[in-house]
Amino acid sequence: MNVVACGVSEPTFPFQRYRQGQREVIDRARDSFASGKRFVIVEAPTGSGKSAIAVTLTREAESAYVLTAQKVLQDQYVRTFPELALMKGRGNYPCLIAPTHAAAAPCIAGRRLPECDACPYFCAKDGAIAADSTIMNYAYYLAELNYSGGFGPRDLLVLDEAHNAEAALMSFIQIDLSDVALARVGIGESLPVAFDDEDYFDFAEEVLPLIKRRSRELDAELRDANFGSKMSLASMQSKHWLDNQWKRLELLRDSREENFVEWVVERRRSSEGETISFKPVEVAAFAEPLLFGFADRILMLSATILDAPTFLRSLGIEREQVEVIRIGSGFPAENRPVFLKPTARLTRHYLEQALPKIVDQLNLLFTSHSTEKGLIHAHSYKIAGYIARNLSPQHRKRLVTHFTSEGRDVALEKHLNSREPTVLLTPSMTEGIDLTDELSRWQVICKIPYPYLGDPQVARRKEIDAAWYDWRTCLTVVQAYGRSVRSEDDFAVTYLLDADFPRFLKRQRSRLPPWFLEAIHL
Repeated sequence: MNVVACGVSEPTFPFQRYRQGQREVIDRARDSFASGKRFVIVEAPTGSGKSAIAVTLTREAESAYVLTAQKVLQDQYVRTFPELALMKGRGNYPCLIAPTHAAAAPCIAGRRLPECDACPYFCAKDGAIAADSTIMNYAYYLAELNYSGGFGPRDLLVLDEAHNAEAALMSFIQIDLSDVALARVGIGESLPVAFDDEDYFDFAEEVLPLIKRRSRELDAELRDANFGSKMSLASMQSKHWLDNQWKRLELLRDSREENFVEWVVERRRSSEGETISFKPVEVAAFAEPLLFGFADRILMLSATILDAPTFLRSLGIEREQVEVIRIGSGFPAENRPVFLKPTARLTRHYLEQALPKIVDQLNLLFTSHSTEKGLIHAHSYKIAGYIARNLSPQHRKRLVTHFTSEGRDVALEKHLNSREPTVLLTPSMTEGIDLTDELSRWQVICKIPYPYLGDPQVARRKEIDAAWYDWRTCLTVVQAYGRSVRSEDDFAVTYLLDADFPRFLKRQRSRLPPWFLEAIHL
């Protein structure tokens, strides 16, 4: 770990010395909480040591939850800070009774057998409940604290990668229904053929008591089930699905009736046929009861808060409750240059004629970086697929890519482990990957990553809050930029190909961080 000699640390700080700015941030955070602020937001770029700040304040709290966006980040925390009790979702732990995992185990139906005393899931949960500090991912925390029980309120809640909190809430609240899914759990009702969203909301209300009744029926069936049979495993999985939908449908009904929360319906074709999704336009009304309400104080850390008023508004946080602390980048700008190469406009109307020009530019960049690993952010599977098919053959052999979300981890591992100068082509790795040093010496952002307006929730959100739409776009750009330079000694060059990037950067100058803007070469 690279550190800047900024004074010997205090006992609660996990390392011998502070990096630049860390001590000042910790002191300001302590003072802010002491003055009565409930929220402290730390905006700091990659490599500034946010996890050490989080762990210092966690150690000083009476008790704490630490949340990360991904399980792999939980593992990273625990490797560095083993005092944190690690807790993951049920699906990560085997069942000792049935050939399944704890997410579809007999305990789902209320059955506990003597073997359950040694259950890996419940042993881990007991330890995490007893621990002063527990690390979870957002999805598990939201499900466990709101629905399952066992964990109680704590002094401090730490949200790492806090810009993901809104999306985590949305994912937790969203309801997906299809004819196939309903039939699989024994419900014969079909989705309505409707032209008005209200018909779908009426259907949601009608199917709720059927879901409750079917869950209770499965409860009764499972009391006498042979837990080694395929039938019982399917029944347990069905009950788990039913219970989740039951709770979410009640939240949909109650929030529309009591809190006047606006929801939208998305209709689409999926592997399960016609599917409808119910999504709240905004999650601000749910943040306090579902996320923040289990802690007295909240510490939020991210490299991409960017626009504090918009961020706070998205989570329903009052400005007077908050202290925002910002750190500049300690990475030299010359190690992380951004070059504008306005090649073609990649809007929907111009995409077909633009993609050949993008490929031509990529061929040139592959030649310029013939011996170096790289990363291409394609933004969509359509763009990634075109590049993969049309890149020059001598460059195409260096590509590592994936065509579905399921292939993402395999592609990443192949790139990480290859000794060749591979180039990772992906539409979905703007966050959560660490391509340090030789793993990426150059990267490309093909298109301005606007949120998808084909999603009715995104379209409606933009309509009522245009600042949110711009903020989310800037957030994705800065996150993508941060994948390839991970320390003060690391270096990589970034290329922006969308012809609209110059205007975008000028328009968003007040929202983008100074340490990002200083690296741009016009």
